[in-house]
Amino acid sequence: MTKQKKMYYKTLKGLIKKTHFKQFSLNDFFSKHIYHTEKGHINISLSDDLEKEIKNLFLDFLGLPYFNCYKSCGIFDRLIINKRLRVEYIAGQNYPSEVRYIKKLLK
Repeated sequence: MTKQKKMYYKTLKGLIKKTHFKQFSLNDFFSKHIYHTEKGHINISLSDDLEKEIKNLFLDFLGLPYFNCYKSCGIFDRLIINKRLRVEYIAGQNYPSEVRYIKKLLK
């Protein structure tokens, strides 16, 4: 079995452009794994500046000063950066309580 190379990204626009659904979730950020449009499931590496930019976008949206947790959780797939490079939450049944739950998990 050959070892898979990581794709390196410097810009958010370039990263989003290569994701299959043109979105990047908080789970993708924590796992550093995406579904690439041409290569399928791949591991990624982000420049320091891009890592900070993505982290700040999620923190600003949630109104949190920092993440205290960096583990994957299914609900984090609903918090995405879309192709317009804005964070949005794809709500289930109860948006306010789901966002509160996400904040609780990240604290």
